[in-house]
Amino acid sequence: LLPSRVAISGGYHGTHQVLEQLQRISGGARCNPIPLPTPEDAAAVLREGDVVWLETPRNPDCHVADVAAYADAARELGGVWVVVDSTFAPPPLQRALTLGADIVMHSTTKYLAGHSDAIGGALCVRDAALASELRADRSAVGSTPGALEVWLLMRSLRTLHLRVERQSATAAELAHWLDRAVRREAGHPLAGLVHSVAHPSLPSDPSHGVARRQMSGGYGGCFALELASEQAARSLPAALRLFRDATSLGGVESLIEWRRKYDDAISPRLLRVSVGLEEAAHLQEDLQRAILQVSAAAG
Repeated sequence: LLPSRVAISGGYHGTHQVLEQLQRISGGARCNPIPLPTPEDAAAVLREGDVVWLETPRNPDCHVADVAAYADAARELGGVWVVVDSTFAPPPLQRALTLGADIVMHSTTKYLAGHSDAIGGALCVRDAALASELRADRSAVGSTPGALEVWLLMRSLRTLHLRVERQSATAAELAHWLDRAVRREAGHPLAGLVHSVAHPSLPSDPSHGVARRQMSGGYGGCFALELASEQAARSLPAALRLFRDATSLGGVESLIEWRRKYDDAISPRLLRVSVGLEEAAHLQEDLQRAILQVSAAAG
């Protein structure tokens, strides 16, 4: 599957870097990105052989794309592939193949392995012939995972549902609490210090309606948080005690990062939060103390 065009909108910067490499080694003939159209505009923009790349929820703003709507549009056109990066929403949160996607990609490093101790990736496909082709390609390029990584992944899959449902519920609880600060709710200790929060569980989120239909098991364990200033945002990871300052996500420990460090297209006030398995009340207390501290220092 090496298309001439890939319809894509934002998301993980590493995906765009890989597309750039594939363009370069193909002399510009393959994997040229085009803006992702809406499902309603797909017929006017897409053509046979194109790939629709849906990262949903999207990193780091947690926007949810309507997988079923894009799959319907692709079927009507014919010859258009729908690929979903579901790293932010593994089963049981989201089941993109059931929604009509042709291929689902997971970074097994994240929620599937879930303990920050294994690196890998997985593709899940609808078509048996395509699965055979991918296995042959895997053998040829040498991307077969090692025995230890497979053992660690099998260990982790036994607790996948328990972990991601808990992480999703805690993330939603924290996002709703922070959103009340955004709305300057009377008596909220962080009122005026939080600029925005993005999580599909929030009724105010632009993609909340799609998420309610699509993410049957929960809204995901990551959310994006913007503080009132860049200085406060840059300082927050170091001021926290329970959240670790790290760029990964999906592990049993809570992580936070100032995202601009890795992606200069992101707002300098934005932090990406990956919620672990700690108690929600403890994480809330840690966030409250640290946000008050860095906001006071920022002036």
